[in-house]
Amino acid sequence: MELTCNHCSKLCTSKIPLFEPLSLEEQKELVSNARHLDFKRGETVFHEYDPADKILVIRYGKAKINRYSLEGKEYVLDILVEGDIYGEQNIFGGKVFESNAVALGECGVCLISLSDIQALILKRPEIGVKLLNVVGQKLSAANELVQLLSVNDAKARVAGFLLFRSSRIKGETIELTRDDISAFINVRRETISRKLGELRRDGAIELEGNRRIRVRNKDILRDAFKSEN
Repeated sequence: MELTCNHCSKLCTSKIPLFEPLSLEEQKELVSNARHLDFKRGETVFHEYDPADKILVIRYGKAKINRYSLEGKEYVLDILVEGDIYGEQNIFGGKVFESNAVALGECGVCLISLSDIQALILKRPEIGVKLLNVVGQKLSAANELVQLLSVNDAKARVAGFLLFRSSRIKGETIELTRDDISAFINVRRETISRKLGELRRDGAIELEGNRRIRVRNKDILRDAFKSEN
């Protein structure tokens, strides 16, 4: 469903550090040609190998970036929340998306064309500098995830993921299903449930239903993670 309301356009850019240098009028100009779409849980925003001609901005809700192996196993590469962007790396030469974007629950997105972003960089070079910083931060996060996945002990890997995710969202409450965590860190769902229970008994976390994990003590999580490093 396409949205035309003015406040939706503002949401696409006003909460994103990349666009902080822009005036309100410049933000409105950038987003005026964008597509504002809403998705239900499980709907695909874009597919792997679709033309990488746009940047995705999360207006509300969450979306996961995933891909599948030849055997059909899902791997979650990232989970985007409100204000996150994806696709900025393709400004530097990507031709197709290398993954899928799938809505997790009700999710609203803004799709801004790469050509509009490229024109903006020519007009405002500081946006290009910020874009490089964003790409650098994501590369750093990807390296952290690689280190996390090299840990063999399941409890340590779960603890490390909770630290990683808490830092990623800059918050203490992680809203993910056991299945999503399983696909993210390649640990069986049943094992994740057991290890979360152990971390809860350790006093590291609180469990609120099946979708909310509240981090209570990061030191305990760090000790659990470092014990296998």
